[in-house]
Amino acid sequence: MKILDDEKDLLLDHEYDGIKELDNHMPKWWLWLFYFTIAFGVGYMGYYYVLDGPDQHEQYEMEMAAAAEQYNLNQPTDPSEEASFEWAYLQDQDRIAEGKELFMGTGNLCFTCHGSSGEGLVGPNLTDNLWIHGCSAEEIANSIITGYPDKGMVAYGSGAPISNEKVQSLVSYIVSIQGSNPPNPKPADTQRAVECTISTE
Repeated sequence: MKILDDEKDLLLDHEYDGIKELDNHMPKWWLWLFYFTIAFGVGYMGYYYVLDGPDQHEQYEMEMAAAAEQYNLNQPTDPSEEASFEWAYLQDQDRIAEGKELFMGTGNLCFTCHGSSGEGLVGPNLTDNLWIHGCSAEEIANSIITGYPDKGMVAYGSGAPISNEKVQSLVSYIVSIQGSNPPNPKPADTQRAVECTISTE
């Protein structure tokens, strides 16, 4: 092995199979990184084991509580209001636009199973006149609100509840895309789906 003149003073006095070692100092960046890991480890131990910081179960409960607050999961519902709500197809373009926003949003994830045009992917095609669970406004709303967990659709699409007013907007958007004939429509399940005509008049 060729040894440069300026490396002779750095050679250690041991050798193995012709291999010698230079006594190089560690790079400063490596040393600072090493010191940081020591400081982080001491801080971590002090926070979680001395100051009784939250364990993984407590952190899970904190995150679930934050999610419940974000999605209003703890918001009480008025049974009388639920029973008296009148479902209908709306022609209001602002409400239909709101329904489209909900359909395409990541909050309820409708488009992930029904396609961005309602053509059907994992879920059924929403643009033809063949429906599995009925096509009245109340039946469509009930499908959205309760879902079909045994078929992979949880309540409200994602499990995140929305108000009846927003469900109404979503129903109205779904009705608005009836007969839109999007590309690549999913064939209907003729063993389960039956013809159902929506009348908005």
